[in-house]
Amino acid sequence: MSVIGPAKSALAECEEAFAASAGMFAEVCTELAAPQAAVMTHAQLEDLLGARMREVTRQLFQDHLTLRADNEVRRQEVVDATGVERSRIERNRHRTLATVFGKVTVTRIAYRGTGVGDLHPADAVLNLPDGMHSHGLARLAAT
Repeated sequence: MSVIGPAKSALAECEEAFAASAGMFAEVCTELAAPQAAVMTHAQLEDLLGARMREVTRQLFQDHLTLRADNEVRRQEVVDATGVERSRIERNRHRTLATVFGKVTVTRIAYRGTGVGDLHPADAVLNLPDGMHSHGLARLAAT
């Protein structure tokens, strides 16, 4: 087995998973290389890059969350703090998370039981807040 083979495979998987954000980054590069950018002031460039790169970063965040969702493995036993089991699942449950980069969608498996609320272990792994606003956004609001 070659050392290059697995590395190429991992790179191809990465390129596929982050294709949307990579495409957006390429668009920003094209915009900066265009003749219109050559006459922009530094303030205009700062504004342009601030807006465009925030959106690229938001898309990177989304691409990462999508990759996590695609790789989420069903757990065999899920019980709540009181010992009530969740024996059924529902895939592709969504929730919106407002981040410092913009809104993203978290997709994960819901574990369900009769007469009890759903559990989402992936939310705990991500340390998601109860509400829609990320910890980073809450920290910015506090300052």
